[in-house]
Amino acid sequence: MDEISCISCSNTKCFIQKFCTPKWIQIIDQVKHQSTYKQSQDIITEGYPILGVFFIQRGKVKVYSTGRNRKQQIVRFASPGHLLGHRANEKEVYPIGAKAMDDSIICFIENKMLGEIFEGNPKFVLELMKFYSVELRKIESRMKHLAQMNLREKISDALLLIWREFGLDEQQKLNLHFTREDIANIAGTTPEQVMKQLTIFEEETFILKDGRQIKILNLEGLQNVIKTFDQKPILA
Repeated sequence: MDEISCISCSNTKCFIQKFCTPKWIQIIDQVKHQSTYKQSQDIITEGYPILGVFFIQRGKVKVYSTGRNRKQQIVRFASPGHLLGHRANEKEVYPIGAKAMDDSIICFIENKMLGEIFEGNPKFVLELMKFYSVELRKIESRMKHLAQMNLREKISDALLLIWREFGLDEQQKLNLHFTREDIANIAGTTPEQVMKQLTIFEEETFILKDGRQIKILNLEGLQNVIKTFDQKPILA
């Protein structure tokens, strides 16, 4: 596959495209590294030394943190235009892991060049700070709500989060395949509890389980389950 040039890149959500000067876009185009990741392939390995920042050109990514007993908690999703690995400095290790959820194209910029970009593009720095601030507030809000939610609310919230991030296909199914373990890792529960609650939602005609996919039958019903909580998009 031919490398996509920053100069002709069609991803208008990219921070480089939006907030760097034309001169710097040309410079970045010469030094960036671009890789293709297959579905389920690791992009960032948690605990590895930080070498730079990843920019999503195409694809969908889940960002997770590993706790006790190697249990993963999905902390956010990332889509084209988003950054990965930006919440630490070069003397640290990546505090999160990131895995491709479908075939993805990811650009990588090393720390040294990133520092030069900061110095030459003040607007880039300002917008990155805003992105980081909004992202942090959303994650904090979601963690607070999860601590207060019962199982029914947690699973409903997880389904709605997936819907907000990825939408539904023409058959009203969640637009990206999620395993029961994925949903458990979003909700902070277990796959067994997910299966139990999905069965209840199916009996209430909120959803329909179609093999390993989930069809949304009553979006309003799921939203009413968590109506006492803020329903704004939680993860960037």
